[in-house]
Amino acid sequence: MEALLTVFGIDWKMLLAEGLNFIVLLVGLSYFLYKPVMKMIESRKQVIEKGVQDAKEAEEALAHVEAERSAKLSAAEKQAEELLARAVAEGKQERGQIVKAAQERSDAVLAEARAQGAELSRRALAESEKEIARTAVLAAEKLLAQK
Repeated sequence: MEALLTVFGIDWKMLLAEGLNFIVLLVGLSYFLYKPVMKMIESRKQVIEKGVQDAKEAEEALAHVEAERSAKLSAAEKQAEELLARAVAEGKQERGQIVKAAQERSDAVLAEARAQGAELSRRALAESEKEIARTAVLAAEKLLAQK
């Protein structure tokens, strides 16, 4: 076997030393470089997974908040519509009451005006009757005075 190695120009002692150096280098790099880099990669992976999980939770929370906001907004709109409808109904009712009260007042004023007109007419008639009676008495006195 030694003859075969010398034919190809391989020094077995040098090959053994290089093999040992490679194993030492492999162990040293594994211990000082590969394991720390793998730990760092694993910690970064965990940080990224946590970030993704937090993002999903935030997205779910946002969807929940949006749904809640939408529900509250629709409830507020519905309440506003109900208040508006109630205000319109109350306005119509109050307008009807105001119109009714105004009609009653105008009817009362008209009735009072008619009563005052009737009273004035009665007074005028009574005064006319007195005037006619006085005129008749005067005319009768005048006639009697002439006879």
